[in-house]
Amino acid sequence: MIVRAPQLHPIGRVAEAAGVSTQTVRIWERRGLIHSTRTKGGHRVFTADMLKRAVDLASASRRAREQQLPGTASQQSLELASTGMRIRRARLARKLSQQDAAQRAGISRSFLAAVERGESGCSVQVLSRLADTFRIPMSKFAPNPTAIGRVTRKSARPRTVLADGVTWEELAPPGSHDIEPALLYMPPGQGSGGPIVRPGETFLLTLNGELVFYLGKHREEVRLGTGDAMIVDGGTPIAWRNPGRKVVTCLWVELISTLRKKRSARKRR
Repeated sequence: MIVRAPQLHPIGRVAEAAGVSTQTVRIWERRGLIHSTRTKGGHRVFTADMLKRAVDLASASRRAREQQLPGTASQQSLELASTGMRIRRARLARKLSQQDAAQRAGISRSFLAAVERGESGCSVQVLSRLADTFRIPMSKFAPNPTAIGRVTRKSARPRTVLADGVTWEELAPPGSHDIEPALLYMPPGQGSGGPIVRPGETFLLTLNGELVFYLGKHREEVRLGTGDAMIVDGGTPIAWRNPGRKVVTCLWVELISTLRKKRSARKRR
């Protein structure tokens, strides 16, 4: 009796069959919706059952979109589209093609295109990489405030919505001060998407619930419960996740060292 090895498909074939990007297939895998194995060379391969599962997932997603009535897009989808538009503007301001920007940020061009179209959100880690690529602080991806002054009203806080409902809410007009305070809203089970590195010092205060942080190259674990605070030195890799079942709000205050250096240089002249 001859036993045939199961047919395996590379990620590109799965994406093509489902009519989605390879980045979408990776997202499904991270969420546990499909599973892959690895070849000896380290490449992802999927069984025929997983390929069919990917096709079914894509079909279900398309049916859900078709069932929406015109003009009834969710608030989150509108905000994702707005975030994508601002990322595109920042890229064009640097005169970078999607291919160049994606390569410098370490992501695929198809994923960046989907983010810019508002079809997909990105993680905090990806947003940080894009900010470094465009040489701007992450707060520059927030919408322009309706009014610039000493006071920022609650109703006027610029918001940046990322993947899975992760949201930044600026507490001061971006780029107007040496410090940039913001509120980070982290839904249950969500995280930064990987480590990020910010150039200036960062002050963190967990306002409710608990966040687990991983600091440095050795991923030192630090848990911040309600009312706990921490200062992270500039240049330190930092990642985090929400292990609980409720949305956690964290006060995030970042020192924009570039502005500080420019002002110091002007004083020395």
